[in-house]
Amino acid sequence: MLLILVGCVSPAPPSPADTSTESPDTGEFPGGAEADAVYDIAVLHEVVVTLADADWASLRVQERNFYELFDEGCMDGPWGSPYTWFEAEVEIDGEALGPVGVRKKGLLGSVTADRPSLRVSVDHVVPGATYHGLEKLVLNNGRQDPSRLRTCLAHQFFSDAGLVAPRCALAHVTVNGEDLGVYAQTEAIDELLVARDEGVLPRALYEGTLSDFREGWLATFEAESVGADGAELAAVSDALLTDDDGLLAALDELVDLDRYVTFWVAESLAGHWDGYNGNTNNFYVYASGADGRLRFIASGPDSVWDSRTPFGAASPLWVATSSTLANRLIQHTEGRERFLAEMERQLDEVWNEDARIAQIDAWAELVGPVDDATQRDGIASLRALVRQRANDVDASLGGRFDSPALRGELCWTDIGVVTVDFATTWGSYPDGDLFTGWAAAPYFEINGTEYATLESGASAGWAEEGGGLWLTISRIAEDTWLAPYVVFDEALALPGTDVPIDGVAATAMLLYNSPETGGAWTNAAYLGNGTLHFDDAGTRAGDAVVGRLDVRVLGQAE
Repeated sequence: MLLILVGCVSPAPPSPADTSTESPDTGEFPGGAEADAVYDIAVLHEVVVTLADADWASLRVQERNFYELFDEGCMDGPWGSPYTWFEAEVEIDGEALGPVGVRKKGLLGSVTADRPSLRVSVDHVVPGATYHGLEKLVLNNGRQDPSRLRTCLAHQFFSDAGLVAPRCALAHVTVNGEDLGVYAQTEAIDELLVARDEGVLPRALYEGTLSDFREGWLATFEAESVGADGAELAAVSDALLTDDDGLLAALDELVDLDRYVTFWVAESLAGHWDGYNGNTNNFYVYASGADGRLRFIASGPDSVWDSRTPFGAASPLWVATSSTLANRLIQHTEGRERFLAEMERQLDEVWNEDARIAQIDAWAELVGPVDDATQRDGIASLRALVRQRANDVDASLGGRFDSPALRGELCWTDIGVVTVDFATTWGSYPDGDLFTGWAAAPYFEINGTEYATLESGASAGWAEEGGGLWLTISRIAEDTWLAPYVVFDEALALPGTDVPIDGVAATAMLLYNSPETGGAWTNAAYLGNGTLHFDDAGTRAGDAVVGRLDVRVLGQAE
């Protein structure tokens, strides 16, 4: 999950895929039919991982610095990985893979120390080693999905719609004897996945992470194959500047538009808000080996099937238009007609609500012996969402399209400062008077403007999952408030402690409430590059919590 340069990208390419491994008799590529058992959807696969305790302790806490990730210049290249490989033993359904490499995976939304997503490199220790023809395995934790079923259900749907999609099955994962619960065991998205589906290797493959075909966004595409020099991506960016009369013809030379519209509709119908069209995130794009035109693959769909309006209040809840391709086409008469026609086709021929529900029920029975109350509740919610999704879409067909908005800029800059001297008690949040509670003396300066406060209060106490929360609410006008707040590790609430606002130890935001927001709290900016200092602190009800918040305001300069 995320809130989240003209020219070509030219990252150092990885080693080329060895096409000599193609079967001379059948023309099949490694990891084809021989790996079907690995992704048998009728089996809850048992995955047992064993590695040195110290390595497991290191692996699970590796993560990105949230603030550094979006610092100035964040779009100047692919998003680097902080994760390292560790040697491990892996056993799947009683079959040992031998020594392999294991590392953590994920950008932000799926990252956790408790149940990390994992990537397995079968040939990391023993060159040339494979598992049923596979060199890679992926175990996704489904952190944003309490049912743990959404990822596999989504990939099934994308495949049924006629798109290239990784195979996916459910797995019960244990690491060093610790039961981590149900994961999605998914096929790695690489050149061989495309080749097994289309019969030929792609000419180029890229991973898109907060990437798009427009100025300032091309450099974040990461090359995943030899020959991926970014030329195809830059050409699409140029073609999108063509006037309406020539737009579709110009794009269709570079992008398989029929397949793209299928992909766009499938992401929208599935509610994949964190995909390419909803959030310019979690996707791959490849140049077809047949004609060189670009085609898309969805990834990371662990928060799909939701009938909220995650694509912005100005868009119908069934169309994702945050990407530049979708945004341009939905405002083009023929592009919109093609979207509507494909939506009706998928609703009639692909959606098959009864089959989706039957698959959910089958998986619910499969995971029954190892699930918990949270997962059972999540599965019940998923059933309800799937049953309602088509009705929500159908009711919207023929509705008016408001002007959609492109995904906003990502990189932050320093636009101000917030300091608060405070004195409160633990437990005053959420039970205290948040507006006029204990003493707080704040200073707000944003984009060169200082904001005087009429009254302020500070609170501290619990947040989610046992974390700590500190909050100040300040009235800056009769009906307008600013509220900096910090979520942090409760164990750090100690006298004399500086808690770094770094996205790891603590995360901070500046909320805003005014008539412009309809009286609702909205995020005005992130706060970072500073500290929450405790002169005195304790986590028992009534303990004094005294100190100072000193942070920078991170956002877009006016």
